Amino acid sequence: RPPRSTQGVSSAASDVYKRQGINAEYMGEQTRKHLMQETIETSSPKMRRSIFGPYNPREELHIANPEIVREKIKKIRLDGAEKLNVISDFDFTLTRRKVEEKIADSSFNVLTSSPLMSEEYKQNSKNLFKKFAPIERDTTISPEVRANYMKTWWEESSNLIINERLSKRRIKNSVMLSNLYFRYGVKEFFQIIQRVKMHCYIVSAGIKEVIKQAISILEAQMSFESKDILALCSTSEKYDESGYISNFEGPLITSSNKSLLISHDLYPEIKVNSNAIVIGDLIDDLSMVNNLHLSTKLTIGMLNINDAALLEDYKKAFDIVIGVDGNFLHIAQILEAITGNSNNDYMTFGENAELVAKLILSLIHISEPTRPERISYAVFC
Repeated sequence: RPPRSTQGVSSAASDVYKRQGINAEYMGEQTRKHLMQETIETSSPKMRRSIFGPYNPREELHIANPEIVREKIKKIRLDGAEKLNVISDFDFTLTRRKVEEKIADSSFNVLTSSPLMSEEYKQNSKNLFKKFAPIERDTTISPEVRANYMKTWWEESSNLIINERLSKRRIKNSVMLSNLYFRYGVKEFFQIIQRVKMHCYIVSAGIKEVIKQAISILEAQMSFESKDILALCSTSEKYDESGYISNFEGPLITSSNKSLLISHDLYPEIKVNSNAIVIGDLIDDLSMVNNLHLSTKLTIGMLNINDAALLEDYKKAFDIVIGVDGNFLHIAQILEAITGNSNNDYMTFGENAELVAKLILSLIHISEPTRPERISYAVFC
């Protein structure tokens, strides 16, 4: 029989759309059918999929100056967990860039790839990505010029989101239907943070509600409670009385101005002269802590693409570089050795870079059933 028009949708279905927070006028017949299958039928495998990505055996570990890394880790460990903060980017830092050779979703791409979004939104969002994403990673462009481009990207993207009339429910369902995955080892990383009650700050230029929903799913799947230990620092959405995003409030945060979101005044629990592990996938992410007065700062860069020239830039900028879209296990291992009951003693490691490699690769005792069969390798140069 011929497809029904929007006006022909049953009142029961319309009520469902309203409860889901979805604007039915954006949807054709096929999209509505897909919506009914994927958002209402919560038993669908896609709605029950794991938020954690698989182990990546091809990762690389690069440390340009092992002695500096050794001294920083030793200093942080001696100062104790109570003086340590973790400050991390979200998109393609805590999350994978590729999974099974497919590009994974960032917090923006969760919406761009969602079957619950209008085709107009998805096409316009993809056009913005093609235009601005190469600029974001181009280290030949001055930081000031790059910052202006990033501001324009966010402003145009936010206008698209406002026009789409998004609800929290539609965002949550889009996350479940997306290709967003946390890195292998993020689970262990958060378990350590929860155990020692350490403060972790996620500073992101992404869409805050998408990140909140992703973390909510992570909490449910690993029995993790983020309250009081995890702070999400990002541009906030403002909702109208109908529950749709109507605007954004606070500073407009891009990959170039994240320092606006984190300071001793905004987060007094970050003490002056405390220590921090700073994690990001862009060199600009190091600016997150520009307004903090830190004693020791261990920086870790997640290099997600195979680019020899960019790798050299990352090795100059970061203490440790995890390459080829690697896992989070090394970071969890370092954190475990600093805060846990590791048998390894940093005081006995001496000057040998090979021992530093063993330190970083073997700080935590993983039980045999959970230990990956394939081990990544370290490159010291």
